[in-house]
Amino acid sequence: MGTKGGKDMEKGRCEKHCLCNEMEELLEEQQRLSLEDFRFVCDKIGYDTIPFVLSNDKCAFEVFGRTKSGIFFTTQVFRLESLDTRNCCAKLSMLIPVDIDGIPIDLCDEVFSLVRTNNCILVDLSCFCSIQPLSPKLVNRELPIVEPKC
Repeated sequence: MGTKGGKDMEKGRCEKHCLCNEMEELLEEQQRLSLEDFRFVCDKIGYDTIPFVLSNDKCAFEVFGRTKSGIFFTTQVFRLESLDTRNCCAKLSMLIPVDIDGIPIDLCDEVFSLVRTNNCILVDLSCFCSIQPLSPKLVNRELPIVEPKC
């Protein structure tokens, strides 16, 4: 039996086991959304992030991070920063789900906003089998100002 060349094996592995093609489409969409003159009908979109959750066969991918102020958090929500299609790897930045009061919460709870961080992680996309995009409107959504009743 002959063996395939390394390049063919890499390509076959990636096509069969990872989300490279979907992530490439997501990155292109994200870049289109961030263009200064991009409009949907009459409204300016103004988003530069399509948040998403990655999963394997069993559960959503979850990581730990730390804010600039030193507070630790966990998250399952990411932004695609860059993609290496040759090696099926991606650089992801972490987004923190928060409630209407700005308190970090679990993704299963009532998410009001997704706060961008400078925390990044490199992942091998062949370890995942699904991606669930979320609304770009959630990213850095301004928290409401609640006036106290007199």
